[in-house]
Amino acid sequence: MVLTVPDLHDDVVALRPPTPSDVGAITAAVQDPEIPRFTHVPAPYTAVDAVAFVGKAASSWRDGTDASFLVVDRTSGVLLGSVGLQKLDAVAGEAHVGYWVDAAARRRGVATRALRLVTAWAFETLGLERLQAQVFTDNPWSQRVLEQAGFRRVRDAPAAVEHAAGPRPAFVYSRSRDAAD
Repeated sequence: MVLTVPDLHDDVVALRPPTPSDVGAITAAVQDPEIPRFTHVPAPYTAVDAVAFVGKAASSWRDGTDASFLVVDRTSGVLLGSVGLQKLDAVAGEAHVGYWVDAAARRRGVATRALRLVTAWAFETLGLERLQAQVFTDNPWSQRVLEQAGFRRVRDAPAAVEHAAGPRPAFVYSRSRDAAD
């Protein structure tokens, strides 16, 4: 299934797929050690990694397997973060969500806004039935983002989640279409 790029925005943020012109901004943002600490983004992160991310994002949009977005300021276009659907399975009606926010944009509701936009698109346009996220137990900020976007903690991850720093305990959060607001 080829995905069509939607027009997703609110009064503050806009979501769009990454392009080659974003490599510098992505590389700079991901130098923040908190991003690889709480995500699967590699560290160190180089421009080569950003080029690979942009290329994979483009092919995943065509294949319908992932939908990666950059979160940008709606007025200025400045990069604020990234959000996306991974492991998109239209037959099962499921996908995983993930996100990160640039250090300068944190504590402004950016992740919550972006996650709400992607969630609405996943349910209303793609027809998915359930979204899931795994969040490390030592990341209460991301847990709060998920809760503010209507996700609920449903269980501990069945096993420690693999991470570059070694296996780490995590929680599984979920939101179903029938819980959509």
